[in-house]
Amino acid sequence: MHDIQLEVRPARKSDIERILQLQQQARRSCVRFGYEDLDKMIERDYCYIADTGPLLWGFIAAAIQQAGLAQLRGLSLINGWRSEEGIPQLLQPLAAAMAEKGVQFLMHLNQEAWLLPALIRQGFETHDSIVNFERRISLRPMLPRHGLENAQLRYVRPHEISALTALDNQAFAWPWQFSSGDLVQLLMSTSRLVVMEMEDSLVGYACTDVHGYRAHIIRLAVHPAYQGRGIGRHLLADALDFAAQIGAETISLNTQWQNAESQRLYLGFGFRMVGRRVPVLIKSLDRS
Repeated sequence: MHDIQLEVRPARKSDIERILQLQQQARRSCVRFGYEDLDKMIERDYCYIADTGPLLWGFIAAAIQQAGLAQLRGLSLINGWRSEEGIPQLLQPLAAAMAEKGVQFLMHLNQEAWLLPALIRQGFETHDSIVNFERRISLRPMLPRHGLENAQLRYVRPHEISALTALDNQAFAWPWQFSSGDLVQLLMSTSRLVVMEMEDSLVGYACTDVHGYRAHIIRLAVHPAYQGRGIGRHLLADALDFAAQIGAETISLNTQWQNAESQRLYLGFGFRMVGRRVPVLIKSLDRS
């Protein structure tokens, strides 16, 4: 294999069929995409392939997550190409192209056991872990036991996106902060986005999505200055009641392993931890 001449270059739309074939055959593939996904990613994101002419040996893709931060979204290697050889050849031009555009960090939520040591060898470091929680939904209303009399829960208004972005960025540390674009997308595409107003200020918000019998709380945030007043409990109880009204039977959410306070809140509401922790890996592109 060392005699093969590889060209690592940006992917083109004419490569999509070969990328799909590589994903289908590769035993080491992190996230597989469909044709429409690849079409949009090649146009919008950073996608590179290792090409020999007749075959693709590798594919890697990353997307901008927020200013200065991109997320590694997918990676596939042809069977027989060692990860310690293939990943550096794919990663280096990808990282260089992003660094030229001002991206400082590359993040990956690692769910593949084979990929973890390979990325660590390339300078990725463990930043945190994601933990998942789930519970059955009860038909008994939760909000009467956790409501607040001096607060107003209502739908977010489009003109409040800037204020909501500021709230989100105060409630969450890097790299978990949402941009205004992220919040607009949630407002347009999810089942419910509500804010908590107190003392004429936005002090918290929650976003819930429901698909069939399953609901997922995408976001639950409380302004640091208003934490400890029951706002998180109110938002969580409202999300559970909403999911029950829509007909969901289970509800899930996730948080960071280091966020012990949020975990206590969820456990107190009957959630249980499910699955395994997902390592959050971050690489500084300044040291590429």
